[in-house]
Amino acid sequence: MPVRDDRAPVWAIWLLIAFGAAQPLAWLIAGGAPQRAAIVLPLLIVWIVLLVLASLATRRIVALWQQVTQTDRAHKATLGEVAQLQTQTAMLEIVARSVDVPLAFQALASRIARLVSCDRVGLALLSEDGQEFQTYTARVQDEERRSRPRPEIVFRMDRTLIGTVVRSREPLILASIEEAAPDYLDANVLFTAGFRSALIMPLVSKGRAVGTLNVVSRQPDAFAQVHVESLQAIAEILAVAWVAQQLQMSIGKYRTMEVMSEVTLSVAAEINSALQTIIGHCDLIERSYADPNLHRDLSTVVRQSQRIADLLEKMRVAAHERMREVADTMHQEGIPSSPEEWK
Repeated sequence: MPVRDDRAPVWAIWLLIAFGAAQPLAWLIAGGAPQRAAIVLPLLIVWIVLLVLASLATRRIVALWQQVTQTDRAHKATLGEVAQLQTQTAMLEIVARSVDVPLAFQALASRIARLVSCDRVGLALLSEDGQEFQTYTARVQDEERRSRPRPEIVFRMDRTLIGTVVRSREPLILASIEEAAPDYLDANVLFTAGFRSALIMPLVSKGRAVGTLNVVSRQPDAFAQVHVESLQAIAEILAVAWVAQQLQMSIGKYRTMEVMSEVTLSVAAEINSALQTIIGHCDLIERSYADPNLHRDLSTVVRQSQRIADLLEKMRVAAHERMREVADTMHQEGIPSSPEEWK
């Protein structure tokens, strides 16, 4: 319950004192009270005592009121920190179960909206080539009917607010979307949908921006620096989770390439072994029989076997080169090739 700025007890004390002082004074002026010093002096003493007590009471009440106000503000700040920690914990639990950033975003959109009052929460994730954004939206005011999020609009880096934020890696508070709508495509989309202000947070991991977390409101000038601070940790977690998801996908792709290359080498070795056996037997048969027609047929079999062996050799060379390319790419991307490199 917020503390009201109410100092009624202080005013009540001073009103009582004023009334108590005014009554004897009125008596003196009207001649209704004795004009002797023996009566006036005690009245003055009483007034002075009352004034001193009132001053002390006023100071005490004001001090207590300020203390209660500070306690209430600290309580609100603590509640905000607790809400942030709960959101971060929930996000970490979801990411730990499955590295799926859009799914985690959809599950936590309502919590984000409780931290920062808004009408809609959005997520923009940068593609691997760094040229496009896939955007996701969570309608926090209505119950989410989708089992998993789907990309809604694809934006380019150019002429978009999210592209500007990713390039600068700094949060952007947009007090009026209407002013930015003529110059930015995503601002125009938001303004057309009825939104009037926005806060765009960059998702930064290891100095690299990989997307943005967006909150929008139908009210103008709805966001301030305090909201940036509330969403900072969540944006960092989302950035780390997205980089981890991309890393996991890259590892899976490269591991598949490695397995395919290894299978190709293994099969090529088995086929080559069988071909060498065929060529050897053809040579033995040719030596055992002097039939020219048989020699001609055997020569054809040997020639085709050698052709297949040459093709297998080319496959082995290509597979080795592909594995080398995969290893180089993994090294450039910072993907560890062994468990020891994770340390």
